[in-house]
Amino acid sequence: MSSHSEQLLIESHYAVVIHQDFKPLYADDNYARFFGYQSAEDILSLTSLLQLIAPHEHRDAILLYNEIMSGKQKPGIRTFKNVNKEGNELAVLAIDSIVDWQGQQAMQVIIVDLSYQFEMQRNLKLSEERYRVLVDGSIQGILVHENFNPLFCNLAYAQMFGFEDEQALMDSNSILPLISSEYHHQAHQDNHALLVGEKRVIKTEIKGIRADGSTVWLSLLSRTVLWNGEQAVQVTVMDITEQQLLRERLEQRANYDVLTNLLTRRAFNELLQKEFAYCQLHSNSLCCVLIDIDNFKYINDQNGHHSGDEVLQLFASTCKMSLRKSDFIGRWGGDEFVLVLPNTDLEQAILIAERLCNDITKLRVTTESGALSFSVSMGVSALSEHISSVDILLSEADKALYKAKNQGKSRVAIASE
Repeated sequence: MSSHSEQLLIESHYAVVIHQDFKPLYADDNYARFFGYQSAEDILSLTSLLQLIAPHEHRDAILLYNEIMSGKQKPGIRTFKNVNKEGNELAVLAIDSIVDWQGQQAMQVIIVDLSYQFEMQRNLKLSEERYRVLVDGSIQGILVHENFNPLFCNLAYAQMFGFEDEQALMDSNSILPLISSEYHHQAHQDNHALLVGEKRVIKTEIKGIRADGSTVWLSLLSRTVLWNGEQAVQVTVMDITEQQLLRERLEQRANYDVLTNLLTRRAFNELLQKEFAYCQLHSNSLCCVLIDIDNFKYINDQNGHHSGDEVLQLFASTCKMSLRKSDFIGRWGGDEFVLVLPNTDLEQAILIAERLCNDITKLRVTTESGALSFSVSMGVSALSEHISSVDILLSEADKALYKAKNQGKSRVAIASE
């Protein structure tokens, strides 16, 4: 499938809603149409989104929401049964994340319609014979191997890996080069478990390498068979590359802010926690920069939210172009951002922040009343023996940012100055 057709597929099944305690705050038209409504306004008029969730899942939905919002459970990807306007059940994939909504935390949910896939699976299971026809008709790839030495494969399997025919693949001494190296250990473990009888059937997913070096994602169903009187392993294979690409795109949407394409607060915080622990363990330097766009409310009030959005987007794109590959930046909420500088001492961090601060003052956004300039204030903190957690590191940066604001804005400050 081409990248354009992949995008059409994703967009046609993709919808977004934001809520607090299931009271809708925002929804797009795709979300409304998915449930049989005319527009997003119909969703916003609902008293609760629970009426769009199957009644038997209400309790679990409420419990999950409370645990995510309280931090007891991380946002993630889950499947739910929803109900449309006509009362018909719909199977959906839900990707939830926590976002800032007018200064308060809210739940953003991205949904993908899975009804067609669920119906196909149900129909397939209705008939064992139909399943066998599916396999025997070469829709799926089939391989038989002895300790990864190929004994048999059908054309579908060979073509999944970019070979012209079965013999071209059978000429290989081993199929391991067709499996990405990070999956080799698991492959050996699974092969052993089947041969010694620890498991009868193993289902897994792997990253494969085609003959031309490109990537293919595969779903495997492995079991033992007798081949010429000897025990071997038969693998039935399905190409799930398109599903994997869809999954990666959905994870991208869940981990990156829609407007600025910077890391969301949740994704950024997870990355910061890992970087902080690594730098503590290895005694590496680490600096954190809290950034706030000066007078952002005034920009919105005087020029409209569209101009405010352009300011945020221009700021984000400038940061991504200016920063090093090792640095990472996220949208902390509203007009506030956090920049992390690994392997960077305080003196270096101040220079980087001052350069970025100066670059921002040169930017311009076109409005109806003319060119609009803007500035940022920055507070810098550094990992030290007195800073034992990410929260303290961020708190020190926040104190420094407060100082920069009080000193006249459009500048960089550190808390200890």
